[in-house]
Amino acid sequence: MKVETLSATNVRGDNYRIFLVINYIAYLGFAAHSLFIPLFYWLGITPLVLLNIFSVTAWALAFFINRYGRHREAFILLVIEIILHAFVAVFFLGWQSGFHYYLLPLVPFIFFHHKQSTRSILLETTLLFIAYIGLYLYTHHPVFQAGAIDPDILDALQVMNIAVNFAALGMLGYFFRIASIRAEKDMERLATTDALTRLYNRRKMREMLERERLRFERDRKPFIIAITDIDYFKSFNDLHGHDCGDYVLQKVSRLMQNCLRKQDVIARWGGEEFLIMLPETELEGGVKAIEKIRETIAETRYRFGGEEFKVTMTFGVAIFDGTQHIDGCIKQADQMLYTGKHNGRNCVVAVDV
Repeated sequence: MKVETLSATNVRGDNYRIFLVINYIAYLGFAAHSLFIPLFYWLGITPLVLLNIFSVTAWALAFFINRYGRHREAFILLVIEIILHAFVAVFFLGWQSGFHYYLLPLVPFIFFHHKQSTRSILLETTLLFIAYIGLYLYTHHPVFQAGAIDPDILDALQVMNIAVNFAALGMLGYFFRIASIRAEKDMERLATTDALTRLYNRRKMREMLERERLRFERDRKPFIIAITDIDYFKSFNDLHGHDCGDYVLQKVSRLMQNCLRKQDVIARWGGEEFLIMLPETELEGGVKAIEKIRETIAETRYRFGGEEFKVTMTFGVAIFDGTQHIDGCIKQADQMLYTGKHNGRNCVVAVDV
């Protein structure tokens, strides 16, 4: 069985933030602990050599299980590793070595795990604070006697640890920003997009129509408004179930989008009804464009639940030329749609200008 890893582009939205942080900060953790192994070997501190071998393994393991969707396990593993490494390193080298700094980025890191309750996060950060104070009180004097390690080496270690922690905090801040921007875009998309068809919703289309009206006042270029709905749509739900109705809505939405130009706009106006706007388009050209959509819908074969069937749509077309309000133009297109339904459906009916 083939197992695929996740990436920042396909991970589930609710896990995106913690995935992103673990995925990239793991590089920093792996690199830093890899450098500590030869350093502590040179200093002759075997327990810290073994500790950093464990740390490198933990960061590598967390990286890989995070990419396979095991975000919670990766998160717990890294929290354990960071706390253990900070305590053991300060125990051997003392406060001056600066390994206690690694406990500080844990605070925003804990807050990144959105699936924890607020009570759990507050409890964890409180315990972390108590542990930090305890480390300060009881490990100012390293196990190694004074003079066993050159003070200059300890100063160098402290500078190195400060640099690593600044990098970690910078990465946390950067990826929090990235995740926040994505969350804002998702919220905007949900507010302006129909969930089923992925088209603009009525609210967004109103905004686009008003924007085009303002451009008309500046450039005096007319635009087309077309309203359409699926002929006999209720029969798809009655005969094949609502899943079939959803399939038809999604299918015709994609087909209509594929027929439109880049600057054209389509929205789900309500139920099985859609509204299309063709900017900077005269009536004749607009009717031809809409007729192309109608033909595409009618000529496509649809298959659902093992059955094949046809779908047709009726279109009402009006032109906004400044002689009426937007709502008046929409009403004209709707009247043309009603006329098309009355005339037998599967047709394009345009306002007579």
